[in-house]
Amino acid sequence: MNLLKKRTLAVGAGIVVAVTGSLFAISSPASADYACPARQVCFFQDKDGHGSPATLAGLVQGGGGVANFSDHKFHNGVNLNDQASSVFNNTNQYLGVYEHNNYGGRWQRVKPYGWANFGGDVKNDSASSARFVDEGCTPGPEWCV
Repeated sequence: MNLLKKRTLAVGAGIVVAVTGSLFAISSPASADYACPARQVCFFQDKDGHGSPATLAGLVQGGGGVANFSDHKFHNGVNLNDQASSVFNNTNQYLGVYEHNNYGGRWQRVKPYGWANFGGDVKNDSASSARFVDEGCTPGPEWCV
């Protein structure tokens, strides 16, 4: 084989490996379409962690919260306010998700490293704010997930 052919084959093989490797790198776990980064809270447009995700700077472990989702978007550009169907709390803190801005109205508590679909106290597509809360769940309430 001449030198040009060898180089062409080597470059071609490298491209195939790079493309194949990138396909494996973006594959997702069976439970979600997006792997939520460590120490972050991720909201999803669809239930069970499917659909476009949204990560918010104010909802990073040790942060305070986000009082108004209107200024935030899912990765696909859709406004987050009143559009989330599920959340993954990938932090070591309890999270409160509220149906109104400024942490008002009914709310749903999500355990550290816990998943929640909305449809209980916070209805599907009605979340408008979220913050970390100090206390854990008290026994028995349905909203404690």
